[in-house]
Amino acid sequence: MAIIPKPRFPNVPAVPGVPQLARSSLFPASPGPIIGIASAIGALWQSIFVQPLWAIYKTLPAPFVDPATGLLTVPVVGKRVPVVVPDSFGEFNYRNEWAVADFPIQEGAFANYDKVAQPFEIMLRLYKGGNKEARQAFLDSIEAIAGDLNKYDIMTPEKSYVGVNVTRFEMSRRGASGAYFLTEVDLFFREIRETTATYSTTAVVTQNAKNPSAHSTVNTGTVQPQPTNLKTGVP
Repeated sequence: MAIIPKPRFPNVPAVPGVPQLARSSLFPASPGPIIGIASAIGALWQSIFVQPLWAIYKTLPAPFVDPATGLLTVPVVGKRVPVVVPDSFGEFNYRNEWAVADFPIQEGAFANYDKVAQPFEIMLRLYKGGNKEARQAFLDSIEAIAGDLNKYDIMTPEKSYVGVNVTRFEMSRRGASGAYFLTEVDLFFREIRETTATYSTTAVVTQNAKNPSAHSTVNTGTVQPQPTNLKTGVP
């Protein structure tokens, strides 16, 4: 029986994620981080105070000028708190489409008239475990944002999708663990676009109207008031 010699040092690359190992007698393993040194303190600070890569936040109001002080007020993004806190995000689906209108024109022909961007839609799949109180609080937070008219921002590692509202949510519980674990909670969002209405006044030309009642009122001079007979009601 052949005996395969065991290598003294592992043949693994020194890349992020690989443990600190000795790769030769000339290059021993470096010591791990010790609580108290600057690098470890910085790592702990980031893990506590840096915002998570996946989160759902309430959309902040736009910067505004305080009429009392005249100062510009800018909301602080770093102080936002997630409105829903799951144990993990399981799935993310994004859909953005454009509608191309086809309609009949003269002589019965059809033509592509315009291309309009539709509001984008997002589906997030969330997971939540823990005790009964934690799962109930999680469902309450979902129902709170599902029935309101507020806008929310969805943060992902690559991009943030702002100005969405919940259109519906679905919950699935499967298997033996479904009694104590919310297997899947799907949240559906849709982009909300706000526009400012613009009104204009257009003069109506009624000089040539056939019906006399359609003519607009014309001021031909000042009318002097006349005393009224209280018995007959006429001047």
